[in-house]
Amino acid sequence: MIELSHLTYSYPDSRAPALTDVDLVVEAGEMWLVAGRSGAGKSTLLGTINGLVPHFYGGRFAGRAVVANRDTRHVQPVDLAAVVGTVFQEPGSRFVTRSVGDEIAFGLEAAGYPGDEIAHRVDEIVERLSIGALMDRPLDRLSGGEQQRVAIAAAMGRRPSILVLDEPTSQLDGQSADATIDWIVDLRREFGLTALVSEHRLARLATKVDRVAYLGEQGRLTCAGCPEDVLPRLPYGPALFEAARRMGSRPPFSVDTRNDLRTRILAAAASMSGPHESSGGPPRLTAQGLTYAYNGVRALNQADIDVRPGEMVAILGRNGSGKTTLLRCLMGLLRPQAGEVRLDGQSLADRPVAETARSIAFVPQWPSASLFAESVREELAFTLRNHGMLDTPPVDPNGLLDRLDLTEVAGRYPRDLSAGERQRVALAAVLVTHPSVLFLDEPTLGMDPIAQAHLGALLESWKAEGMAVLLATHDVEFAAAHAERALVLDRGEVRAFGPTAETLFAHAELQTAVQQLTGRAWPATWQELPAMAGNGGEHADD
Repeated sequence: MIELSHLTYSYPDSRAPALTDVDLVVEAGEMWLVAGRSGAGKSTLLGTINGLVPHFYGGRFAGRAVVANRDTRHVQPVDLAAVVGTVFQEPGSRFVTRSVGDEIAFGLEAAGYPGDEIAHRVDEIVERLSIGALMDRPLDRLSGGEQQRVAIAAAMGRRPSILVLDEPTSQLDGQSADATIDWIVDLRREFGLTALVSEHRLARLATKVDRVAYLGEQGRLTCAGCPEDVLPRLPYGPALFEAARRMGSRPPFSVDTRNDLRTRILAAAASMSGPHESSGGPPRLTAQGLTYAYNGVRALNQADIDVRPGEMVAILGRNGSGKTTLLRCLMGLLRPQAGEVRLDGQSLADRPVAETARSIAFVPQWPSASLFAESVREELAFTLRNHGMLDTPPVDPNGLLDRLDLTEVAGRYPRDLSAGERQRVALAAVLVTHPSVLFLDEPTLGMDPIAQAHLGALLESWKAEGMAVLLATHDVEFAAAHAERALVLDRGEVRAFGPTAETLFAHAELQTAVQQLTGRAWPATWQELPAMAGNGGEHADD
């Protein structure tokens, strides 16, 4: 169904190729997971299959890409769309209409289908994909999971034989992500689709795909094959893979290997000290009774929260639970209808946001919205200049770029970077002022696990210097590794607030992989396990 032969591609004005000498054959009906670090070329690889590379982006293209017997050099993307359905990252930003029905119909209209055929196909898709309940709702009022379903429905409009999805679960809570992946698997079986899915969250797909392809530096296909052969060879893996490596076991697939890992973890936990506790002392930031409504619909109801110097508090909850609303109210970007926010004991009620921003840095969920300089390095310089810190920056900009793996792209235009790279640039642009309080809204979105580890290490070092961090996230593994306390929101109300391990374990949908395996609250994550050398050590190198 798909054959890539010696495929090499470079974007315009890029010194290094995005893909290098890629050979890949995908048989009809297979489901592939495309893995790799941020910026490794995963989105570019998917772009060669739908023809956007090179027809839309330009650049230098060598080798061949044959998709459903069509040489993509000679077929335009609009024609390839008849056989390739595409679901992009950030689907909400890709919608071109305002309603669900219009969005599904748009691709059919662009392809010149007659009106009666469009109406018939829209009805058929809505029924077969069971999204009738969404038809009367505006697209901008749908949750992340619902938007993802509409994007997939729109991609299915022309009855493609191939479906490519670029990080379809990156914006979703755990339950919505599982439901979306299960839905894709069901669609693939029902329609006989060939599917390629790019993802950093490998655990959800490891047991559901036929093949895995891993892209290394400059888009080289490092390895490809069955999941059980490829995943243990990657520089990172799902949480239980990393736990197995840490404990000297082979990464788990079978029941026996999982049971062996559980036994090893429980034995190790018996001799370990308990999880770290929150630092003492008065809170740096407090909020009581925060209430906010959008057009009369309450999104936050009597929420209380506090964070101390040197502490990270994770804000957890499903899509639409009020996490972003809470951060925006704390920052002053939204004025709550009730409640009060205090910083170091002083009310922020009448303080302008620009003044608050001198003490509190806020990185929004969509990094592109806050990037507008001509280069990555200039993004940091702009922030320092705006705060009067350009001549004496509190953090070395070059050192910060290095710690966030951004040195090689420091001279590039930020909006041309991958999603994970843009996220790190947005982080660097606020971290360079070394704020006393940091708000992060889904900071690991689009980041590979290695980049997440670097971010975690940076935050840990700044926590040690007294920074207070509020983190809104769906990534329970990251929260478990770095947050001392966790707050759970449900429909705008605080359902729980306490030590992270216990709080996660008390909510089945938020439990980490290690907690699910062991049936115990702690250890909550593989990072807490001791590194065990011994005869299992060679398994990590197999």
